[in-house]
Amino acid sequence: MKIRYTLHALERIHQRGIAKELVEECIRNPDRDEKLEYAHRCIKKLNDMVLIVIYRKDNDSIMILTAFKSTKSINIYRIAAFTY
Repeated sequence: MKIRYTLHALERIHQRGIAKELVEECIRNPDRDEKLEYAHRCIKKLNDMVLIVIYRKDNDSIMILTAFKSTKSINIYRIAAFTY
């Protein structure tokens, strides 16, 4: 499946120092993947933090909307109402 990025996502992963390879690894092998109202959220554990990627999926591609890291992994795993 083809993975594409919005301009916003490219700007944010650059600003946040996140490698595209990490984003794509999170999509392919998440520790947690949740269906939101209009998108998906995947979470990947990275040592003492987590990577969160918000994306949309259609028939033949995945569009990355944004990505960020958080040290608050316990709280991230409890979030259930976040929608994009």
